Amino acid sequence: MNKITQNTEAPHRTWTDTYYNLTPDDGLFSTKTTFGEGEEGVALNCPGCGRDGFGFVINFKVEHLEAIHSLLSELQLLKAEQINSRK
Repeated sequence: MNKITQNTEAPHRTWTDTYYNLTPDDGLFSTKTTFGEGEEGVALNCPGCGRDGFGFVINFKVEHLEAIHSLLSELQLLKAEQINSRK
C-alpha cells in the first residue's frame, strides 16, 4: 500500500515505497547540505529533466556511511563480474 505524506514546506509528495530506475544518461550530482537541525550531510541530486521533471534528492547523514559503502561494494562486484563474463 502506498502511503503518501505531504510536506507543508514543499509542493511535492513523497512515497515511502517508490521505485526509481536510473539510466546511464541521468546526470547525478552531490552537494554538501545542512539539514533543518543544523546537522551537515550530503545530498544526492537525481534531476528529473529526462523524466518529465520527476526528479528527487536523497539526503545522507554520517550514519548512512556504512550503507553507502555496502552499495558501492555491491556495484563494484557487479562490474567485476560483467568484465569477467566478457573475457
